[in-house]
Amino acid sequence: MKRNIYLLLLSFVVLSILACDNTKNKPEVGGRKIMFSSCNDFLNLPPLNKITEDPIFGTEAGIESYMSTLYNRLPIEDFNYGSESGFNNWVSGCFVPALSCDEAIHCEWPHEIMGPTDNGMWNQWWAYDNVRNVNQLIEKLNSSVLFTEEKKTELLAEAHAIRAWYYFGMVKRYGGVPIIETPQVYDPDNLEALLVSRNTEEESYNFILKDLNYAIENLPKERVASEKYRMNRFSAAALKTRAMLFAASIAKYGTYDKNGVVGFDDPNKAKEYYEEVISAAQIIIGEGNYSLYRANSDKAKNYQQLFWVKDDCPEVIFVKKYQYPGKTHNWDLWNSPWGYRLPEGYGSRLSPTLNLVEAFKMADGTSGVLNTNSSGWVVDASGKIQEFDSRTDLFKGRDSRLYATIMIPGSEWTNAKGDVSGIIDVQKGVVELNGQNVKVVKEGGAFTDEIQYGDTVLSVIGKQGIGGTAESTITGLYIKKFLFEGNAPNDPKHSSQDQDWLEFRYAEVLLNYAEAAAELASLGETKYVSDGLTYLNDVRDRAGVEDAPALTVKAVREEMQVEFMYENHRFWDLKRWREADKMMNSVKMKGLYPYYVANTKKWIFKKTEVGNAHDFKPYMYYIRINDEQINLNPNIVQNPGY
Repeated sequence: MKRNIYLLLLSFVVLSILACDNTKNKPEVGGRKIMFSSCNDFLNLPPLNKITEDPIFGTEAGIESYMSTLYNRLPIEDFNYGSESGFNNWVSGCFVPALSCDEAIHCEWPHEIMGPTDNGMWNQWWAYDNVRNVNQLIEKLNSSVLFTEEKKTELLAEAHAIRAWYYFGMVKRYGGVPIIETPQVYDPDNLEALLVSRNTEEESYNFILKDLNYAIENLPKERVASEKYRMNRFSAAALKTRAMLFAASIAKYGTYDKNGVVGFDDPNKAKEYYEEVISAAQIIIGEGNYSLYRANSDKAKNYQQLFWVKDDCPEVIFVKKYQYPGKTHNWDLWNSPWGYRLPEGYGSRLSPTLNLVEAFKMADGTSGVLNTNSSGWVVDASGKIQEFDSRTDLFKGRDSRLYATIMIPGSEWTNAKGDVSGIIDVQKGVVELNGQNVKVVKEGGAFTDEIQYGDTVLSVIGKQGIGGTAESTITGLYIKKFLFEGNAPNDPKHSSQDQDWLEFRYAEVLLNYAEAAAELASLGETKYVSDGLTYLNDVRDRAGVEDAPALTVKAVREEMQVEFMYENHRFWDLKRWREADKMMNSVKMKGLYPYYVANTKKWIFKKTEVGNAHDFKPYMYYIRINDEQINLNPNIVQNPGY
């Protein structure tokens, strides 16, 4: 009985500490409210009551429970992340980072890039409630007598890694942020002490680096089974490669403003951060028992299965765990192609762009960009409109990851049901082709629309065609990555999926090393080039693409684009490379529409612009700090351009 009362009290205290008093706007999933902390103004709040802290920090169980809440707050942009709704939320199965770059367009509202808005709410993560929580844990651990010095050091290292992750989530959004290492103390006679200023971006990244170095030095290499989803030496090192690559890119390609609150005063500092990427990657490559997943000889199937393997995948360094039925996501429910969805589903929230498809090279390493004439029709090398016996013929001979990431027109999908044929039947309309003259007989309409052509009745569009419904593809393509092929239509996992989110995997470490090596070579340091090229080609080989002949920044960036597609890397990569305003300013994304040629019984394709133009201006590299925070603390200066 006493134990039950204690556990109840412990749970109440944890929720009280972490949830504060703001409970509005909580999403509801399956009749259950999801709780989130939203104490954004905590910098001006008094400290937690010391009496209520005792049940948590006075026991090993309490500290372990507290640590788990810190993990739950990690800024992991996974299946349940939406830039407007935040982390650990129900977000309609749609990656806003993917919609904010060249990866996808929304099927119903092909919106402009979701950049900073007037109210500054997009993509916010001013996470000082979380920072306070982890700082409090560090403070209590330092004075705790519950653990051996070895165990205490390990727990402190874990807390430092979590704090570094929190700060990285903020710094990559805002630039320099206030560095707070200890819980602030409320003193009514000295409120000015709470009104901290922003540190420089360089200071902020150096703080992240310090925390991660401490974590890497003191975290264990291995975890027991009950702790397998907690950070270890290698996951901290993986985070370091990502964070320091971001810092290096900003130092090299960014601009300096507001006395260093954003940007670095010396571009040469990029070299130091690239070296830190290399050193962290070497720890994982040299000490960790990791390798690229190669269980299936079919390279496309291999890459597809990678994201469904649980527990024993050699590529996985750190995952966010999902488990049926209590903790799931609804990726399949919202992104299954039209005709394969459940009755209560929506389908195809993300329509992949042709820009994305063309990023996949041919297997021989040559460009995958399609040749078109002035009207957008796909042509051969001589300029003649190409006809194909099958819709899939256009896409033959490419990087195998294409077939695991995208459902191209005519591709197979095995969980067919009802009147669905088992292929992705995408068709825009019916045409006649006479020489090089294309006559559109009919295009668009409902899925059931038919026309009489001679003695034949032809469907105008396919069963997953363009224009049949607002929830079918608008680019001619469907997403395939993460979808589980084989679920029965009535399988509850169709709407409640439980595959893990692979936050850090070995392929990223290899490519982060390769990028740092290529960038260092451009700065005159070439000693890492050989290994960098080896790692780049390891990833290409796994995909069935011929080796790159040389290690270049361009080659690595292109590889990252296709390897991490829809893993919420691309949006941030374009930002740190300072390429977003070049690639996504007043630029419309592309789609690819198949047409059935009635008189030849073949297929032709048309490249077309889709949706609204993206609008990314240079000031958007840093997002707007909410006015609420600046009103609370006038020492917080706003980012440039707002």
